[in-house]
Amino acid sequence: MWMVNGAVAALLLASACSSGAAVPVQPGTGGLDRTGLEGTARLGPTQPVCRAAEPCDAPLEAGFTLQREGHDVYRFASDSIGHFLVYTAPGTYIVVPDEPIGIGAQTPEVTVGLEGLTHVDLTFDTGIR
Repeated sequence: MWMVNGAVAALLLASACSSGAAVPVQPGTGGLDRTGLEGTARLGPTQPVCRAAEPCDAPLEAGFTLQREGHDVYRFASDSIGHFLVYTAPGTYIVVPDEPIGIGAQTPEVTVGLEGLTHVDLTFDTGIR
């Protein structure tokens, strides 16, 4: 039974890696820590003039890489509503989008806390003014 489950898990992991999207794994399994990041990715402004009653940004569905000291540590993706979840060790990382987003190189720095999930909202500037 373990061999079948291991094979299925390996197939799912290989499938997730080949698609470019990360599949969140339960904390404490597969050698992963019980800490990580969860939050949203947004893109804005989406129009030149923002009005109080209208949203001026939008969810961002994209792939990202966490880097530490210039090395890729983990890949993850935000979904269609901009939500993401990634388990990783505590520390400071740079979030690098897989594709250029908005104006200039936007690589926010994030810090994963020592316990649980750290909430972070990533906002990328479109340059629309």
